[in-house]
Amino acid sequence: MLHGWRIFSGLKGLAVLAGLTYSVGAAPLGLLVPAYFYPPAGWDGLNYAASRVPLLVIVNPGSGPGATVDPNYTAVIQNLHAAGGQALGYVYSSYAARDTNLIRTDITNFFKFYSVDGIFVDEMQNAAVPADYSYYAGLYAFIQARGTNLLVAGNPGTTTQEGYLAGADLLMTFENGTGYSNYEADAWVTNHLARQFCHVIYGVTNAASMTNCVQLATSRNAGWVFVTDDTNTANPYERLPVYWTNEVGLVRSLNQAQPATRWQSLNLSNRALVGQISGAPGAYEIQVSSNLLNWQRLTNLYGTNSLLNFQDPAGTNTGRRFYRTRQ
Repeated sequence: MLHGWRIFSGLKGLAVLAGLTYSVGAAPLGLLVPAYFYPPAGWDGLNYAASRVPLLVIVNPGSGPGATVDPNYTAVIQNLHAAGGQALGYVYSSYAARDTNLIRTDITNFFKFYSVDGIFVDEMQNAAVPADYSYYAGLYAFIQARGTNLLVAGNPGTTTQEGYLAGADLLMTFENGTGYSNYEADAWVTNHLARQFCHVIYGVTNAASMTNCVQLATSRNAGWVFVTDDTNTANPYERLPVYWTNEVGLVRSLNQAQPATRWQSLNLSNRALVGQISGAPGAYEIQVSSNLLNWQRLTNLYGTNSLLNFQDPAGTNTGRRFYRTRQ
């Protein structure tokens, strides 16, 4: 799943591009909810959120897809889609020890039983083991072969290795009921887009503490977050938090308050077009196209200030050039 792309220019000729400025909204923060409660109870609250903020919901009928189709899940996934949310099917990997044939069967059944938008791989390994990188990369390829624009989320639940991004579009790099105030993300995280990371914090007793956790998540380059007051260590995701509407409202307000991201073409440097991104500090991915249909990555940028420059060496050799970016 892709979101947050902003297209900046479709004008012809480098001379026309120079000096022009485009402004658009910044990439949004999203909620990723482990909905480990049986439908339909609680799912109206998920639909409420889906109509207001980006929402991913982990669907878990029975530590996986279950043996047969459950019509209650079919109905709530359909309603979630109608509200604007997306569903991820739950599978577990036992920290790279589970037989991948069993996991592939679960994945196949999820797509057979339900209209899911991707897969959430739980109990993901986090050690620096090349064989484990390959284990998850193989699952990733298997999932992507099931359809188009599918999202794969992996859950080591803690700091991890950059190599695991080969097996997931999104990593949950914090999942715990304690320790978030002192948590330190891996240094390499800042080289990537916020949408590639999620933090989940449970046992947060009140709305004020929830607000603090959400703000900490955004400062740590996490583009997805979920905070709940549930303290059931066996399943802290058995319901939505009592401050759910506050949490949705906070995320919505943070998205609305983000400054616009601006792109400006500057000049030529060594026969390359120089562009500048102006917006919220953080990571940006820049892609380029000549026809608005086929896109390729130009570069990734990261900065702690609000101005980031990039170069396009091929910008002088084409009659038409389009750029897009997202956080």
